[in-house]
Amino acid sequence: MIIDYKEIKEIKPLKLLSILLLVAYPLALISGNLVINLFILLFSIIFFLNFKENKKLLKNKIFYLLVFYFISLIVNLVFSTNVENSVFRVLKIFFIICLIIEVMNMITRHNKTYLKYIFFSWSFIFFIVSMDIVFESIFGFNLIGIKSPFPGRIASFFGDELVAGGFYHGFILFFLSFLIVNKTKNYFFITLIICLTVISFLIGERSNFIKIFLSILIFSSIAIKVDFKSKIISFLIVIISLSAFLNFNDQYKLRYFDQLKILFTSDGYSNYLKESTYGAHRNTAVKIFKENFYFGVGIKNFRHEADKEKYQNKDYKETGTKTTHPHQVHHEILSETGIFGYISFLIFVLGSLFFGMKSYFKNRNLYLLSSIIFIITTLLPVLPSGSFLSTFNSSIFWINFAIMAGYSNIKS
Repeated sequence: MIIDYKEIKEIKPLKLLSILLLVAYPLALISGNLVINLFILLFSIIFFLNFKENKKLLKNKIFYLLVFYFISLIVNLVFSTNVENSVFRVLKIFFIICLIIEVMNMITRHNKTYLKYIFFSWSFIFFIVSMDIVFESIFGFNLIGIKSPFPGRIASFFGDELVAGGFYHGFILFFLSFLIVNKTKNYFFITLIICLTVISFLIGERSNFIKIFLSILIFSSIAIKVDFKSKIISFLIVIISLSAFLNFNDQYKLRYFDQLKILFTSDGYSNYLKESTYGAHRNTAVKIFKENFYFGVGIKNFRHEADKEKYQNKDYKETGTKTTHPHQVHHEILSETGIFGYISFLIFVLGSLFFGMKSYFKNRNLYLLSSIIFIITTLLPVLPSGSFLSTFNSSIFWINFAIMAGYSNIKS
């Protein structure tokens, strides 16, 4: 991509800082929670310094939905079993809203100029992470010597956190969109999709692999203009490649087959949950929800409530094991915010997706499509997930949401 230095020199300092923060956003995710929170704070400061421009977006329908969701969390805070534990995570949503509005403003005003540099940088970082994952899967350590503490899972630059799959899920469709926008040849693009699918499998995060696989499948069906035969051949190549890894690599066979084969027996899903930590934590979440039906126990309070003996169930092998969240986004929201918070969240998400899809069918913007697919696959029921409002996971979710909101605001 050719960089127009004259175009860059004309950017005002405050806008340049906002662009640079967005350019480096994936690096913040790699660097850890401290840097992520610093980026969110800086975006919030820029939002207020740039309030004259940003206030025009405060009449946007998605902004109203954001405010509605934020207010629902404040109401929930009143009923929290530990307000001190909840308040900072709820307050953080305010700063995230500032970030979203600032990104929306940037997309609305600079869709055809500076955004190309942002998606170029994101694609470049994504490519480096992809190569690092391949390198680690071959040599057992990544490009800077980091080793995974868990056999069969890739650490990459994220170290002990083991969140490479979440990062991959958050940026893979933006990478593919960038290539399509820049006229990548179909045969090369299809080959790349096959490679990326295999790489996402190598990461070893089963739930994120399913989400990535579904994301690519939906995106490819809509965005790639190739004949049906080519798509079927590509799909078969992926299946054959993954089967080969399962047959010739014991660690992947253990994670993707041996640990899951119980699912294919009589009452398999029920038995799997009773044998796994996921099942025990979900059962605890259901009990907490039933006991705190209307407002839950409060944001970030599952970790404390779950330790109580009354929530244990001896039918579940891993009952009583410590955890910070129930490893499923819907169970997390229900147990911590109750039916009030859950319905509020659904109104917020479904309303936002409605406006996003409505805009996509008018404009056919691929970055908008990418963010919509990400949000949908992130919120799939049943599949395990990280804590929804934790720093890393929420930061990936909200940047995708900001991209969706921004492109939804562009008139055709």
